[in-house]
Amino acid sequence: MRDRSSVRSRSGGRGNSLVVAVLIFLAVLFFLLDYQGVLTPVRNMITSYIAPSLGGTQSMVSRLSDAFAGSMDVQRIATDRDALAKENSDLKGQIIRIPQLELENLRLREQLRIEKEHPWRLIGTDISIQTVSEGRRTAIIGVGTNQGVNVGMAVISRYQSSPPALIGVVDQVGPNSANVLLVSDFSSLVSVQIYHGDTVIRGVASGLLERDAMLHMTEIERDGQIVTGDSVVTAGLTRLFGPSLPNAAIPADIPVGIVKSVGLEGRNKVAEIQPYIDPEVVRYVWIIQSDAK
Repeated sequence: MRDRSSVRSRSGGRGNSLVVAVLIFLAVLFFLLDYQGVLTPVRNMITSYIAPSLGGTQSMVSRLSDAFAGSMDVQRIATDRDALAKENSDLKGQIIRIPQLELENLRLREQLRIEKEHPWRLIGTDISIQTVSEGRRTAIIGVGTNQGVNVGMAVISRYQSSPPALIGVVDQVGPNSANVLLVSDFSSLVSVQIYHGDTVIRGVASGLLERDAMLHMTEIERDGQIVTGDSVVTAGLTRLFGPSLPNAAIPADIPVGIVKSVGLEGRNKVAEIQPYIDPEVVRYVWIIQSDAK
């Protein structure tokens, strides 16, 4: 008995051969008909139906390509815009920072110049003058014990063409800030002196309650010759009275002001002093950390 699978295999083989032969015949037939021009009308008709579809497809592909390219352009523009915005912001920051750096450089050069001209070691800082209340005149500075500042240290500043002059003394101190008692405060007491050739006239300068910027010099030696226009500097004598006094660390020869008038209070000679600097106009100061380098 024959195997049915083998019969089906031979039958399938003959069917495939017949299909191949028919396709070859049709291909040859279409080639001959096309060669003779018989199929030209049919081909033109098919082309006329297909061409619009192909054109629409090509147009759609073109639009999609343009849209994709446009999207890429938008992303690139957005990226470039963000980069320009960041660069602009950086430039603005540099423009703002340049004046700050110039000011810091100017203050540092001024500090070095003062240290070169005087036997002082300085600490520079900003200062904020406090509201005047009941004659009290104080200020806050942005340095403290962490920066080497202690109670009793002299605070100096410069304003326009003035010499580096005393404006106050450290009164209270914290880790990173300190309170300054200004020389114009009525409770301020600083030993001062005036040079006349080989003669030195000493006294004590204090603030005036009713006169904002003026100082009052008392305890002047009776035979001391003081005249209007004399320069007044610190005497550095307070430290001799005892190291516990608040202004015991004020060194000698810090400029204070100019004698504006000389008079008498009873039998005592007194003088009115115009400070070189009004403490309430300064915004940057130096603390004299040491007067012996």
